[in-house]
Amino acid sequence: MSEFLTMEEFLGMNTQVDEKGEWEWKRNDVKLPIRSVPGDVYYKARKAALKISVTGKKSKAERKVEFDDLRFKSEIIIAGIDTDRTNFHIDSQQVLAKFGKIAAVDVVPCIFRPNEIDSLYEAIAAISDFADDEEAEEEVKNS
Repeated sequence: MSEFLTMEEFLGMNTQVDEKGEWEWKRNDVKLPIRSVPGDVYYKARKAALKISVTGKKSKAERKVEFDDLRFKSEIIIAGIDTDRTNFHIDSQQVLAKFGKIAAVDVVPCIFRPNEIDSLYEAIAAISDFADDEEAEEEVKNS
């Protein structure tokens, strides 16, 4: 290995860490297989959860940015269920039809209770190694 990273070494690296785990769904006494969520999926989920609205006229327009925490967690949960180890898919047509929804992110709150959503999200976040702590995120942004 050379002193510094070379392009050949980089192209030969596996940059996608695929951690696996399990989340115990205590209410139904079953386990869901979970996997780490790659960075690109994480950032797409964060972007999808941002709502930007503009109010007022040109000279006095105000931009309001809101973050939809439930949508963000739902996107991560959908991506974090290890579909290689289970045939349960939140975005399957059968599940969408059962709850009468069009989008999988709308099904997550129908399946899981609020505390279960938080617990499942935290389990996926832990093996994905992304910070849920806003202070830690701000430290990274400001460094």
